[in-house]
Order: sequence, then structure tokens, then C-alpha cells
Amino acid sequence: MIHAMSMITFLEKILPEPPVGTPNELAQGGIDFFALWISRIGGIVAFIGAIKLALALNNDDAKDQLQSIMIMVSGFMVKAAVGSLDIFKIPAVYTTAAANAEFKAIMDFMGDWIRRVGAFGFFIGAFMFALAIKDNNAVTKITGLRTLSAGAMITAVSMILPQFV
Repeated sequence: MIHAMSMITFLEKILPEPPVGTPNELAQGGIDFFALWISRIGGIVAFIGAIKLALALNNDDAKDQLQSIMIMVSGFMVKAAVGSLDIFKIPAVYTTAAANAEFKAIMDFMGDWIRRVGAFGFFIGAFMFALAIKDNNAVTKITGLRTLSAGAMITAVSMILPQFV
């Protein structure tokens, strides 16, 4: 019995006080915590990609260079996406106008990022195609053209997204 009491006393000393506040305040605190750490992880990924790109520029391997650029840009994308969390703040009371505005904000956010990803795919495809022309590699040329066209299609579809909302 004494051992159990000493364990409870020990746990009371090391555990933090439970958070207090309304559920919305607690949820916002959790979102802010995770957003901070996800943003930091995105920054670390971008930093690692930049270092890998600097090291990959020493050799002529386009695949390593492209992979390092993709790692770096993905880190920046994660950091930027977490920085745009203001559109997800949920009001305490929903009206029809607030719900429509929230839905429109989310769809605009998704459309912007889909367009950015498509443009990035277009850029990567153009980069791959240009490097394939330099090396005179037919397989890489086809892959570059496919990536370029896929990025163009994704960008075009994202631009017509408001027609369906």
C-alpha cells in the first residue's frame, strides 16, 4: 500500500497539469502544437534536400539531382501548407453562410495546391526532358514528356475546379 502511494506521489510530481479551457481552445492548442512541429519537420526535410542537392551537383547523375530537388521542394510544401491553417478555424456556431464560406475556402485552398503540384510536375517533366536531350536517352525523353503532360493536365483540371463547386 505504501508503495502504491509513493508511486502516485511520484507521478503527481512529474506529470504536467491537465490543460483547462473550452473544447475549442483545447483543440486549437493541439492544432497549434502539431502545426509547429510539422512545420519544423518540413523545414528539416527542405534543409536535407538542399544539402543533398549541393552534393549531387558534383556528379552528372540527373536522377540524384532530381530526387534532391523533389525532397527539398516537398519540405517547403509541407512548411507552407502548415502555414496556411487559418482557413480551417471552425466557428463556434455554424450558419449556412459560414458553412458555404468555409467550404469555399477549403476548395480554394485545395485548388491552389493542386495547381501548384501540377505546375511543379510540369517543371520536373520539362527538367527531365531537357536533361534527356542532353544525354540523348530516348526512355528518359519519353518519361520527361509523360511527366510534363501529366503536370499540365493536373494544372488544367485544377483551374476548372471552381466550375464544379
